[in-house]
Amino acid sequence: MIRHGICKRLLLVLAALGSMSAVTEMAYAHKPLKSKELVFDKAKGYILVRLGPAVGSTGSAAVVGFTRLDPYTGKIMGDGVLNGLSSKEYNAAAAGGGNLLSTDGKTSLYLIPVNPGRWIITGTGVTVYSLGTYGFDVKAGETVDIGTILTGREDGKSAIPEIAAAKLSEDLVHFGTLMNIVMTDALLLRPPGDADPIPAELAAFNVRKAELIPDIRFDNVYHSLVGRVLGLPPMQHNPPLAAATFPSESK
Repeated sequence: MIRHGICKRLLLVLAALGSMSAVTEMAYAHKPLKSKELVFDKAKGYILVRLGPAVGSTGSAAVVGFTRLDPYTGKIMGDGVLNGLSSKEYNAAAAGGGNLLSTDGKTSLYLIPVNPGRWIITGTGVTVYSLGTYGFDVKAGETVDIGTILTGREDGKSAIPEIAAAKLSEDLVHFGTLMNIVMTDALLLRPPGDADPIPAELAAFNVRKAELIPDIRFDNVYHSLVGRVLGLPPMQHNPPLAAATFPSESK
């Protein structure tokens, strides 16, 4: 039997590894544009997203990662951490923090230049949504509005009802709160609506609403904690595997 103290140390190590993987990914991700950097490049595509909850007077929001899928394999570009994630290649993106275009105090608006192709929402905090996420296509010379992403820890304390309902078991909440780690993050995506404002400064950016692709799954190349984006249907059980018959058992 593994002692309780050993279990805690193992969880600490796993959380630390997940944190390092997430930090590494963000270090290689392309950052949002500031208002003074808004120069339209028709060879690039752009991701427009509102993130929340906005925090403080600056409206800063938690960072959310995005990655482009390889058009030949359908998998994350490179190994998901280093290869293919150079900020010069525009194959990974991160929105959040202070590089925002505007805020209404609840959510903040971000715009990120990326390579055209199929993109997915990768994760936030130390959680990657390899068990199910949303994808969308980005075309050259277009800005894709993917809507509003809301995030929060799965401790039941979020002011967002859907996230508050995605609470972990009480023992994990207690330990995660105590150690300030080992806590998965929930992510809720609300599609873009007609009421979502588009700033006048983006008039030349050819903005269109994203056609969201639900339930895309991918390998956990980040070696982080895993989750599934809220609102997706429950994962279906696969049929049981048939018992293997080895040559020595066949008659």
